[in-house]
Amino acid sequence: MSRVQKFSRKKDASQVLTVDESAAALEAEWGLETNEEAGQLPPRGRTHPSNRQQMSRWFYRILIVLFIALLIGLLWWGRQYEYGMND
Repeated sequence: MSRVQKFSRKKDASQVLTVDESAAALEAEWGLETNEEAGQLPPRGRTHPSNRQQMSRWFYRILIVLFIALLIGLLWWGRQYEYGMND
């Protein structure tokens, strides 16, 4: 098929059919599925699940551990300062 026939604006039904037939022949030759044969793809969320829930759980756990460590550190520092003033 020439470039003029392929890209011209006036297309005959026979030209469209030959393009479709050649595409179908190539798909059959290469073992590709056509759109009618291919099933719907699963949603992206099911294929690539998000770990947002797991990350938020770890974030809150780390925050709690840091808060407890800060509390223990401040209590320890305050007791050292208190005992140091009385000596």
